[in-house]
Amino acid sequence: MENKARQILVVFLILIASATVVSAGTETQLTQDERLTLRTSISANHVFWTEIAGNDVHAYDLTTGKRTDIVGNSVVGKINAYGDKVVWTGDDGDSVYMCEVSTNNETMIASERRSPDIYGNYIVYTNNYYYGQDHENDGIYLYDLNTHNETKIAAVYSSPAIYGEKVVWSQENGDNGYDIYLHDISTQQTDTITTTNSSIPESELDICGNVVVWTESGNVYIYDIASYKTTQVTNNGDAYQPAIYGDWIVYTIGDPYSGGSKDIYIYEISAAKTTRITTSDLAFAPSVYGDKIVYADCRNDPDFEEVRDIYLYDLSNASNNIVANFTSNVTSGTAPLNVSFSDTSEGTPNTWYWDFGDGDISNEQYPVHTYLSAGNYTACLTVSNANGTDSKLATINVRNKC
Repeated sequence: MENKARQILVVFLILIASATVVSAGTETQLTQDERLTLRTSISANHVFWTEIAGNDVHAYDLTTGKRTDIVGNSVVGKINAYGDKVVWTGDDGDSVYMCEVSTNNETMIASERRSPDIYGNYIVYTNNYYYGQDHENDGIYLYDLNTHNETKIAAVYSSPAIYGEKVVWSQENGDNGYDIYLHDISTQQTDTITTTNSSIPESELDICGNVVVWTESGNVYIYDIASYKTTQVTNNGDAYQPAIYGDWIVYTIGDPYSGGSKDIYIYEISAAKTTRITTSDLAFAPSVYGDKIVYADCRNDPDFEEVRDIYLYDLSNASNNIVANFTSNVTSGTAPLNVSFSDTSEGTPNTWYWDFGDGDISNEQYPVHTYLSAGNYTACLTVSNANGTDSKLATINVRNKC
């Protein structure tokens, strides 16, 4: 696998962070007067969340509407789920726990461990660490629920994520940045897949299929393992808590740990489309599975932000109110090449932003642009209206005269 600094193509998308989509899906409030929610997770038909009022884990069955309260053993940090199983760090950061909701069976998986993730019969986690101690015993571990065996797969302190037989984590590279590593369980091979430029560990990694998502310097990035391509999803430097499932990435814009404004956004990978799904300025801690997103929201207690109810957002009822598209009279030719662009977007946009790929831009609906030099240029149209924002890319090939 090739290093990002040498081989991959970085695609910077034009995003409008304040774009609001009011009809992208259906929102349902799942809890009433839930207090001090910390994080959420969703898998299959089960929603899980942690709260710091009683240091508990809670579960909600979307099929039956039944709520289950799990003791939780002083829950700290992020939780992750697979099916009806949920894992978390308990005992003030000292141990990894798992609960299977269908049997109400809670198990301590490992002591002196933290930051677990789960997929299938595997749990991954890192060692416990206190500030000031050495890193001599650092490690990332793989736990097999069938054999109950723990295997050390890396000698580093980090927060791993797992999907299928792929485990990913970030690791300091000694060059003022962090590398992202991938371990293949079936082959037991470990590789560096990409490099970040941030000096802060990327603890909020997630993976689904061949796509890894993380935050770097306050922005969300994704890396496609199959195509070796990195895409920057946000550019406002204020993104947190990314999670991925299938074609959807969810994240929080705004610091979830402060009293400032914060809302949930989704990014559709295949369409390169960003949608803001909450407008309360008080939503955070998203998780996604299939076409469903869960998150916490303080809208019912805006003054103190202690009541943090759980909401479900169903994308199966989504309507693409605005879809960017355009045509051009030519797609190739010799320099200087005059190209007439025509907006053909659906959904009646009222703003247009053209980036012609050579440094020039336009806000007209039907611009004409002249490419002066030979090259392959990526023209991008971003359209917006009250219902959202969408973008469309096309390549213009300009040749030198013979």
